[in-house]
Amino acid sequence: MKGSIGAIANFMRSHRDHSELKPLTLVRFGILIAFVVALFSVVFHVLMAREGQQHEWFRGVYWTLTTMSTLGYGDIVFRSNLGQVFSMVVLITGVILLLIVLPFAFIRFLYAPWLEAQLKTRVSTRVPHHLSGHAIISTSDDVANELIERLAHAGIESVVIESDPVRAASMHADRLPVVRGDPGLRGTYENCGFGRARLLLANAPDVINANIVLTAREVSDRVPIVATAVNPEAEAVLKLAGANQIVLTTRRLGRQLANRVPVGSARALTVGRYREIAIAEFPIRNTRLAGLTLRDAGVRTHTGVTVFALAKRGHLEPGLPGTLLREDCIGLAVGSTDQVEALDEYLGGSVSGQGRALVIGGGRVGCQVARVLDERGASVRIVERDPKLRKSIAEVADDVLIGDMTDDRVIRRAGIRTAASLVLTTNDDATNIFLALCCRKLNPDAIIVSRITHPANVEAIHRAGADFAVSDSQIRIQSVLAVVRGTEPIILGEGLDLFIAEVPRSLEGKALLRSGILARTGLAVLAIEGNGEVDPHPRPERELRRGERVLFVGTASQRDEFRRAFT
Repeated sequence: MKGSIGAIANFMRSHRDHSELKPLTLVRFGILIAFVVALFSVVFHVLMAREGQQHEWFRGVYWTLTTMSTLGYGDIVFRSNLGQVFSMVVLITGVILLLIVLPFAFIRFLYAPWLEAQLKTRVSTRVPHHLSGHAIISTSDDVANELIERLAHAGIESVVIESDPVRAASMHADRLPVVRGDPGLRGTYENCGFGRARLLLANAPDVINANIVLTAREVSDRVPIVATAVNPEAEAVLKLAGANQIVLTTRRLGRQLANRVPVGSARALTVGRYREIAIAEFPIRNTRLAGLTLRDAGVRTHTGVTVFALAKRGHLEPGLPGTLLREDCIGLAVGSTDQVEALDEYLGGSVSGQGRALVIGGGRVGCQVARVLDERGASVRIVERDPKLRKSIAEVADDVLIGDMTDDRVIRRAGIRTAASLVLTTNDDATNIFLALCCRKLNPDAIIVSRITHPANVEAIHRAGADFAVSDSQIRIQSVLAVVRGTEPIILGEGLDLFIAEVPRSLEGKALLRSGILARTGLAVLAIEGNGEVDPHPRPERELRRGERVLFVGTASQRDEFRRAFT
């Protein structure tokens, strides 16, 4: 069934608006075939008479149909050249009408409408009456699919609104929670139980999002609405419409990328908070920590924070006492706000980055990166291929270079060899991967930070040499999860994320050191939550108790391995 849906999905979408013409068109096509058969039968008798052959009128219809259908029994044949040419004309006409046009007309005007009617009844137009505390996603896209999975792991049901019955049926076949309805109609949100929902994500284009928010607010004014936006001008409009939180992806993405660029003294960056604890990143390159083991560095002794892992290009290494603090890694620490500030002061005497930052791509994201770096006192050069953007770029950058960075001459002029940091902000992943390879080859010591459009390219951009990557989709997903958790968005870099899981039965009463979590999954334990309190410094001998929740940092595959390994 799913294969049939995929095969005719685009076909059905193309012709759905002309359903009222289908029966009449089929009748007309049938009349056309009957007329052609009758005409060829008459010509058959005329030409046969010229050759001296006589046949009944029924035999003319018989010969015409067998020839048009390419059966051609050969019991009745023409002997003259003219008759044989006529036979070829009948044959070609039959191939076109019966073997090409007829199947097409059958699918378009009979099978497709029937299947569409079946699909409309297959996908529900409302959620169960008992469903509550769920998340509603207004538009089906890549972000929605990943968000559904993340919410499911958090124990939260979700539903996606889809107006296209074919796409809705395909999602239903993939076992995705979907409701068929128009996101611009009030009845859709009533059918989705918006008044009982936990939140609504409006993730359509800006103009459509405004209508979604206004329509949903007619149903309930208390359910939180998170709306995404691309243009800064849409932020005020969406707030006026009733959205509680606006995720301006270009602004947040640009700030996240800029925050990973080392400028001046080394500092600890708070990347998120969970309850009363803060999660921070800190550089190791060119600091007093480089080359020391975690035990010798004494980070916890001097600051109180716990270094629970080291991150290197999307991969984690647990923060064990003997772990070597290498310059090509970033430390991940957890503690109170005061402890993170103490870590910031502890690193403050070291210079982690200096020199010019090179931003490749002068669009909205690139300009936002330049603004943030300028606020931190960095010198910024932006390279952009479109000369029309020169004026807007010049307002935020110290220097502008117009040219294509895939050109060797532009690469040399841009100053990649001497740049301390490079930020790749183009919206084309292939270009960013290519540039990361070039930049890493020409400047092995530079910090490379990259934007990613499709999360599937995370591994590729890390292999190409990027130290840090983040995508638009991660910004949106983390913003929604933050509302669900009641925390700030936690951005740890593409591929890494915060996961929360209740202590499974197989681990109850076991010490953290002997639990096998690290050995079997590779997840780094961030903290343990129980009795309304969060312990950010769990000792190796601490026992895991029933009802507690463990906070991990790792990849999605590591999370899945945890669920398979421990029940």
